[in-house]
Amino acid sequence: MESFKESSAELVGAEVLNFYRELPFNFGSDIAFQSRGVLDTDPTALHPPLRKIVDGAKVLEVGSGAGWFSNGLAFHHSARCLGIDFNQIAVDRANECAKALNLTTKFEVADLFTFSPQERFPLVVSLGVLHHTGNLHLAIRRVVEFFMDTYGFLYLGLYHLYGRRPFLEHFANLRESGSTVESLEAEFLRLYGHSNDSVHLKSWFRDQVLHPHETQHTYSEIRLLLESLGLEVLATSLNRFRKIKSHKKIERDEVECEHTSRLALQAGRYYPGYFTVLAQKT
Repeated sequence: MESFKESSAELVGAEVLNFYRELPFNFGSDIAFQSRGVLDTDPTALHPPLRKIVDGAKVLEVGSGAGWFSNGLAFHHSARCLGIDFNQIAVDRANECAKALNLTTKFEVADLFTFSPQERFPLVVSLGVLHHTGNLHLAIRRVVEFFMDTYGFLYLGLYHLYGRRPFLEHFANLRESGSTVESLEAEFLRLYGHSNDSVHLKSWFRDQVLHPHETQHTYSEIRLLLESLGLEVLATSLNRFRKIKSHKKIERDEVECEHTSRLALQAGRYYPGYFTVLAQKT
């Protein structure tokens, strides 16, 4: 059995933490920009499975970054949120934004592999984070066994093996052909480019293209892992959050995400290559 006492910094290396200290993901140029993001976007508009369970709920966000998600849940749904992240710079920005908006959200510097909350949470969220650790399965086990309440919900977002592959291959080919970092950034902005904040755009480019470590995963892998930990998958973005009639059908269909991703690249569009699942302890 691998020890939970191994820190995430040890698992992923100091390189990853230093990378995000230079510029955290989803980080805007100032508090005004960060606050507008919270005010303008209800997180459940992007994550509809949470609508029925988040109002007034007690929520733990693992890997909260600059705090957009937790602050958004607090503002739009009066959720009582605690966010943890191992990057002090991101935590400071998240707390600053919460203060500016007069929210009760709290953010702490913590390592998910050693963090021991004083209470369990009925909803734990981790979006785009655990695939950056050195051991995804260990990270998910830690979250389930130490952070979640009895019958609690887990909402998890990860890079998708099939959907992410064309994007990674595209930028790997550009590197091999001698593209500079500036050229890579220009290509990413051509595909993505929907922000009027230059710092925010750079944070996305760095996270998506320059990040020193990530892994990609399938619905089949994650479903089986969660079931082994006593959870049932209730919804996934892979079928647009429709009622799940057959896990096997989703697992057959998810392979097509690679084709969708390639078509998006050909059309000059950014395709996230990312999926979410909502699961509950049974």
